[in-house]
Amino acid sequence: GINAEYGIVVVLGTPLWWYTTDTYRASLPHSQITALNEYKSFLNIPVAVCFDPQEVQQSRVEQIIVSLKPFLLSRTSNEGRVIYDIVLSIPSKCGEQPFSVVFTNDVVRPSKAEMSPQGLKISLEKIERVISDVAEDIIQYIELSHLQNHVLAIDDPSLHSTLQDVRNAMAVATSYNILVSVVNPDPAAIKLDYNLVEGTKRHLQPFIEELGDLADLTYQTQVIRYVKLPHKPVKADDIYYLSESNLPHLINPIESKLGTSTTNDINLIIYLMEEKYSPLRIKTTSGQMKELPSFLSPQFGAVLLYDTSNKTAIDHSTTFNVLLSQLKQLLGLQSSGSADISPKEKFLMESRATLTHVLRSIDTLNSLIRLVESIPNMVIGDHIAEQVTSAVEGINKAQAALMAGQLQEALHQASLARDAAEKSFSDPSILALLYFPDDQKFAIYIPLFLPVGLPLIVAYLEIMKQWKKSKDKTD
Repeated sequence: GINAEYGIVVVLGTPLWWYTTDTYRASLPHSQITALNEYKSFLNIPVAVCFDPQEVQQSRVEQIIVSLKPFLLSRTSNEGRVIYDIVLSIPSKCGEQPFSVVFTNDVVRPSKAEMSPQGLKISLEKIERVISDVAEDIIQYIELSHLQNHVLAIDDPSLHSTLQDVRNAMAVATSYNILVSVVNPDPAAIKLDYNLVEGTKRHLQPFIEELGDLADLTYQTQVIRYVKLPHKPVKADDIYYLSESNLPHLINPIESKLGTSTTNDINLIIYLMEEKYSPLRIKTTSGQMKELPSFLSPQFGAVLLYDTSNKTAIDHSTTFNVLLSQLKQLLGLQSSGSADISPKEKFLMESRATLTHVLRSIDTLNSLIRLVESIPNMVIGDHIAEQVTSAVEGINKAQAALMAGQLQEALHQASLARDAAEKSFSDPSILALLYFPDDQKFAIYIPLFLPVGLPLIVAYLEIMKQWKKSKDKTD
């Protein structure tokens, strides 16, 4: 009888226990993810070289391009995980490329490069005299160091505290929600026609459509009332001013009323100032008076302190020209003072986004692999394996597109890869096991197996005693 019970436990109980406690782990492409760490991403930066055939022959321009290449390479730092390649070429038609340099004699100061609607104008005299300086002019024109700083900040967070343009910019994401808010501290005294829906449709909607490839951009509008500033403007002669050092504190009472909920929310705030504080200025830390009372809050948004004196409605042409210029800085560009997006700026934004998505995706996949290896009993479902595989394929396609100079295709693939990588890492089935250690498993299984196992063990010991006694008698 006891042997039968043992047989039942061993033959039926053991497979049942093994099946019910086994952890399913779908196969992940470990080797492919590891291989991603061994290669650098590549960014092809195309620069069109334009010229007037009456001023210089094409053969001479081709010689100049060859001569410039080593000087550009020597000034292109390839630190970090990205290789930057500046490619000079003569296009069939100028004006359609993000970067254009014009070799010409039509320069006011031949020793200096100057900007023009056609691109960066460089005198032929300077090219013949100091070609190394020409390479430096091109490097500064394409804002290579600015782009490199943003990419290096992915692996070096200290750059966020040392570089203002890196600190200002929002973290690169695959989607953003722009929240436009009009704040009226005293509706009884400030009576303006907000025209917020019409203003955003006319000025913000075209901006968003222009950047449709960059990310999934959406916007919302709202009106907030009865929010006072914690610091009142100070009067000085015939003007009022707010100190630059107090500007960060102005955000606090407004932020609590905004209703934003994610790190991908960008706030554009139009704060209606009372007429008694007109004209309003911002006093900088150096003591100068800034005529335009607007400021940027790093990784949060932009605020315009709107002068309501002698107005019946908000002039959205003026407000959005200011706010969109600051929105461009929040999306990683340098201050330009313009709300328009040039081909150069679009290229820089898309390059920053693409490289960030690729590098962040690789980091996320490596974190997932380390997590899986550190928790042997973690369940890895087939859907997670599919997401990881999709992320790896997206990264490879993005890098191939970058090598081919297809930036928009690379951005598309990199965005898909990052979404897939982050979904796999934050899957609920993975997160649940992070808080389910082995001691809890013992606490669950012991009450089930102990009542069955203890009598069997006691019976087995009793049988062993009887067998030993019978053996001693036989001897």
